[in-house]
Formats: sequence, structure tokens, C-alpha cells
Amino acid sequence: MISMLSPVAPAGLSQSWRFPTAHATRDPRLDLMRGFVFVMLFAVHFDFFSVYTLISWERIGVVSSAETFVALAGIVLGIVFGRKMRLEGLHACFQPILSRALDLYKANLIVILLIGLLRYVPGLRMDTVTSFSDPYTGMVYPLYPLMSEGIGKLLLDAALLRCGPHQFQVIGLYVVLFMLSPLILWCVDKRKTLWLSLASVSLYLYNCFLPESVPGTAELRLTGAQFEYAFPLAAWQMLYVHAVIAGVFKEHIVEFLSRNSSRWILWLCGAMSLAFLVFTLNHPMDKLPAWAQLRWLDPQQFLEIYDRFFLKHNLGPGRLLNELVLLVSGYVLLTLCWRPIERGLGWLLIPLGSASLYVFTVHVFLILLVDNLGLGHSDNMVLNSLLHTGILLLVWWAVSKRWLFRWVPN
Repeated sequence: MISMLSPVAPAGLSQSWRFPTAHATRDPRLDLMRGFVFVMLFAVHFDFFSVYTLISWERIGVVSSAETFVALAGIVLGIVFGRKMRLEGLHACFQPILSRALDLYKANLIVILLIGLLRYVPGLRMDTVTSFSDPYTGMVYPLYPLMSEGIGKLLLDAALLRCGPHQFQVIGLYVVLFMLSPLILWCVDKRKTLWLSLASVSLYLYNCFLPESVPGTAELRLTGAQFEYAFPLAAWQMLYVHAVIAGVFKEHIVEFLSRNSSRWILWLCGAMSLAFLVFTLNHPMDKLPAWAQLRWLDPQQFLEIYDRFFLKHNLGPGRLLNELVLLVSGYVLLTLCWRPIERGLGWLLIPLGSASLYVFTVHVFLILLVDNLGLGHSDNMVLNSLLHTGILLLVWWAVSKRWLFRWVPN
């Protein structure tokens, strides 16, 4: 990637800042990006206003943590198993991928059941993780079967991923996407990548144009699992499939972008990232103070554009484009300025990003703890910022000490 970025480096930029060409197989830039997304995720899921809110809630682009996690998961899988497929053959990829899918499913099942059983503890407040309050409509949706329906109903719904904390739902999407990954690699190996891409895009477009009986809720839910209300497989597979393809063909993509004739693409990605940032700062969110918002667009005009091109549940085309250019721009920035960024933030973000499933799992129970302790409901931005910082440092400490790694998948 260094050779790709060298032609576009600003004059005078220190060579010592750049990412070293010789490095371990695992790319710490991707882990750092994932760790940064966890900072955004915590600011949303631990829902109180702090300084971290200024980089979350779609503040640096019309993207959320979910799109970036899914894209990075696909890219990493494509890089790792694309190399394995070339060296050992396609058959060598199936077992480890399906084993990871099983690990994700077991983690999902355990979290769902633990939260479901904790509802029976007297005096424990569970609403934060057992229901979802729509910030735009104010509607509250239950995420678990009624306790009166019994343990059998809980076990059945949990097994089918039809209940669970909304803060953990994206892991259910991961389960299905990883199960589909051998098919994706098979298509690539058999040189059917174009047909795979066309099928993926066709399903995405069909979902986009399918009328919704309940606005904001996907009409097509292929698995019947609960995650499909927020992350319908028909839409989100498109992001993942093409991320895997990009990972498999990373070397070819790098070679193409290394050419002097292609450098304009990197500059365009940077310019579009800034344009999306300016656009999203016009979002008229009630959660944000006036000083944190722009007023360059009329609120109604902004919402009309947003509803047409940037809806999250069905991955609007504007959101997909924003994710693409932001990933490229972020990776370029990390490559050119790796040393100062790694020294300043790498100690925190890289461990968080490298143990993503562990962090996802632990943070659900921390949400429950914080809510039951009555923390984070103050209007004091300083206190809330300290609390967000404390939560991040606590999780970082747990990762660095490998606390409960034997029991919690990572």
C-alpha cells in the first residue's frame, strides 16, 4: 500500500511517519480503524451526550459503526482466506470459516440467553437491553418474548436468533455472512466473480425498490431473525460480498492505484469524504446542541435527501458511497501518518480492534451495569465524557489482561 500512496504524499511529509513496508501478516491499520469505530459505537450504545458524541451519530460522514465493521470483516476475510485459497486450495478455507461462524453463533446465543435469564432477577432494570426505543419516532419495541411465555419460548427464539439486545444484533448478521463466505470464495475461485457481483447487486436493488408496509422496516427478511429489522440480509450482503472480493484482490487493487494515472482516485475519495462530512453536519438532530450543527441546508431539505439516499436499514446508495470513500481515505491517512497516530492512539485502539468479538460481548453487560447504577444521565458533558473514557479504558484493561478470554470469545 505504501507504493500506492507515495505518489500522492504531500510535499515535505516525513518518510518516518509512514507505515513500514515490512510488517507482520496482520495489518494493524485495520485493527486501529476497527478500534476507532468502537469508540463511535460506545458513544452511541452508552447513550449520553459527551465529547465522543461529536464523532459518533454520523458526525464524520453519513455512516455508522455497523457499515464499517461489516466492511472490515469482509476485507480481512478476503485477505486472509484469499491467500490461503491460493496457497492451499479452496477446500482448506471451509473448515476455519465455518468454525468462526459457529463461534459467532454460540457467542450470540449465550448473550441472548444470559440477558433473557437476567430478566428474572428482582429489581434489575433491563429495558436498555431488552427493548429498543426509536430515536426518531419515539416508538418502543420489545426485543424478547414475554416472561409469561416461559423458558421454552425464550430458548426457541434464541436458537433462531429471533430475540436479543439490539446492541448485539449485528453479530447475528455476521453469523449468516460468515456462513455464506465459502460460497463467495467458491465463486471467486471458479472465476465467477462477475456473476457473484451481479447477483449480489440485483438482490440489493430488489430490496431497495420493494415497497415497505412499515416505513423504515425491510419488507424482505430472508432469515426471519431479529437482526433483519435493522440489518436486512438482502441489503447488507452487498456490502460484505464486495468487501470480501476487495480483500481477495487487494494486491491487484493496490497495483492499479499505484499508477500515477490513478492517483486522482485517492484525491477524489478524500474530497468526497470531506463533502459528506460537511453534509452530515447539517443533520438536525435533537441530541446535539446547536453549536455542533451546521445550518447550510434547510432541515426539511436535508431530511428529504437523507431519506432518499442515506437510510441505514436498507443501506442507501449515498451511505454505501460514503463508506467506500471514507475507508479509502482513512487507510491512506493511516499509511501516510502511521507513526504519530500509532504512538498517540494505537495503544488503546489496536487492542480493542484486535479483540472485536470480546469487546462486543463485554460491552452489552457494561451497558446493563451503567444503566442500573444510574450513571450517564447527567446533562454535564464533562462528567459524561469522563464516564465514556472510563468505560473505554476499562474494556482496554480487560483486553490487555486477557480477562475472561478463556470463556469469552475474541
